[in-house]
Amino acid sequence: TRDNVIVVSKIGYVQGKNLQAAKSREQTGRAYPDMVKYGEDIWHCLHPEFLEDQLTGSLDRLGLATLDVCLLHNPEYFLSDAKQRKLIVDVSTLDELRTEFYRRIEQAFVYFEEQIDSGRIQYYGVSSNTSTAQPDNPEATSLSRMLETAQRAAQQTGKSHHGFQVLQLPMNLFESGALLTPNTGQENTVLKFAREHRVAVLVNRPLNAIPAERRGMIRLAAPRYEPVETPFETQHQVVLALEETFRKDFAPLIPYSGKGLEPKDFFSLADELSRLQSQIHNLEHWDQIESQMIAPHINQALQVTTRHMNQDKATEWQNWQTRYVSKLLLLLKIIRQEAAKKSEQHLQAVTATLDRFLPEEKHGEPLSRKALWCLTSTPGVTCVLNGIRTTDYVEDSLTILGWEPLQNPRSIFESMQSQ
Repeated sequence: TRDNVIVVSKIGYVQGKNLQAAKSREQTGRAYPDMVKYGEDIWHCLHPEFLEDQLTGSLDRLGLATLDVCLLHNPEYFLSDAKQRKLIVDVSTLDELRTEFYRRIEQAFVYFEEQIDSGRIQYYGVSSNTSTAQPDNPEATSLSRMLETAQRAAQQTGKSHHGFQVLQLPMNLFESGALLTPNTGQENTVLKFAREHRVAVLVNRPLNAIPAERRGMIRLAAPRYEPVETPFETQHQVVLALEETFRKDFAPLIPYSGKGLEPKDFFSLADELSRLQSQIHNLEHWDQIESQMIAPHINQALQVTTRHMNQDKATEWQNWQTRYVSKLLLLLKIIRQEAAKKSEQHLQAVTATLDRFLPEEKHGEPLSRKALWCLTSTPGVTCVLNGIRTTDYVEDSLTILGWEPLQNPRSIFESMQSQ
């Protein structure tokens, strides 16, 4: 039933259709106030006018009259933007920016308090990636200050207590600032302060760690890859030969405008992949390269070439294209396997450290379950937000819900700081 489900939505980012609508409003002189333009097409807004439109749209899409929890999504974009534009020059300017930041937060909280009164939301809160940061971090947000702001917002709407009940933050084996960093009111940690003030804490990124001192993300789960027997060099030569065929038979048929890549360079991935091979740190690094660089480039090159193939060459081009894509995909699988093995080597060290603190009967469990178990055992953590895109995620979550909490999870998080 509806009462069995807690529906949470987040508001703040201006992207997709919302971004186009915001740009249209600007052109007609009705721009949303307090818009933060962090980068090209990276906009953010906490102003009640924007929140009103977003909440109305969210309720409509969900088919609900009331949202259980509405969160401000990464409000620290205001501070990040100021840092990026070098507006923070000393302690004084940082204090001024933080004053303005919490003014905007208070304005948003007043709006949320009014929506509680009208029955459109039950509670509200904040989702912030920097609520676990060191207090001297210019982008840091403070739970204690948020609660003070919420109390002022409640008083402005004639109430004695506020509806701020939820904080969402990142936490995993490597990012444990919520538990270990004294950064909130009276030198408390976020989790301790949240427990004292009965604020529910939702943990995101439980298996996707982004340690500050490392490059890229670490996935705290067994790498997924398809085993391949073919050596890299063998497949590299096959792809190289096909690319040479393209340069000889097809590239001359494509007109060159003088801008961008010359047609002869449309398909020259074999040597590029050979160069990249030794530079890949782990599977997460490779996934980023493959999805953001290789796939878009190949798709565009195939489309452009197809548009310029004349009828006489159409069949020959189609045959080359089919063969090239299949051979390239195998080469990519080989690199993926190599990247996955690098990830496995690092995760073996993580698992070895973790197992020192776990009962022996759990040593054979997947790393993902162990990592989730540490989080759900941590006092102050209300809910761990694990994805459900695969059945493995669901099975991991359901399994650890049946395990008794660990007695001293803090020692585990402390030990991971040296990994």
